[in-house]
Amino acid sequence: MLRIFGCFLPVQPVEIKAEGRQGQGRLWIADQTLMSLKYRFFVFLNLLKKHAYIFNMIKTDLAYGRLSSKALRRIRAKGASWAFTPSDFADLGDPRSIGMVLTRLSRRGVIRRVRRGVYETPRQHPILGTVGAGTDAVAQAIGRRDALKFLPSGAHAANVLGLSTQIPARLAYGIVGRSRVQPAQGKSLVIFRQRSPKAMALAGRASGWLAEALRNIGRVHVTTDRLKSLLARLGPKEKKQLLEDLRYVPAWMRPFFRELANDDDVSVS
Repeated sequence: MLRIFGCFLPVQPVEIKAEGRQGQGRLWIADQTLMSLKYRFFVFLNLLKKHAYIFNMIKTDLAYGRLSSKALRRIRAKGASWAFTPSDFADLGDPRSIGMVLTRLSRRGVIRRVRRGVYETPRQHPILGTVGAGTDAVAQAIGRRDALKFLPSGAHAANVLGLSTQIPARLAYGIVGRSRVQPAQGKSLVIFRQRSPKAMALAGRASGWLAEALRNIGRVHVTTDRLKSLLARLGPKEKKQLLEDLRYVPAWMRPFFRELANDDDVSVS
């Protein structure tokens, strides 16, 4: 009897004649019952492997479908003006799965790859054709990914606040760290310039926008009419920030900050 997998099976010895030094020998083989059991076992094992592979494929496809649906809901909720990176979906799954989802969505044309690791939702414009989220949205996506705080350039801040009608040809932001240039949409570039820690203390605050705008237009060009146009943009929270951040701005800007924060009747001395 031969024990295999806990079962005792009948075997029969067979005499064989072997050529060589060993001469004759004896080979033990199982009868047809054992051979049939081996065959069935290997067939069953192959079926298990095949079904396990199919099951894993189905499980992977279901997981991908759920992750893709969640990512699409977030993208559509943010709107077409939102650029994003895989880190914006870190709460939905592991980086490899998220990267695979975004790559597949890009191949399907649902989203568009702006540059490596940055995506946007393309939309059709009646005049311009296919447009994206914009250079500023791409810069904000890079900032969220790299944990950067942005200080707007003087020209951009003055234009947004209505103190100047000039539109900067290239977007530039002040950051903490080395200066660099990042490609954005098409041939557009985003410039990140290194700024001092004192200047970057105003990043993300109304004080920073106002300080950069005033620095851009210059003291001699600050007029009463220009400052009055800012009053509608400043709420109680922003006015409080102007007073809190006086220590970070040059001395010649402080009277303008106080006047905008304390009195609606702005006068330039």
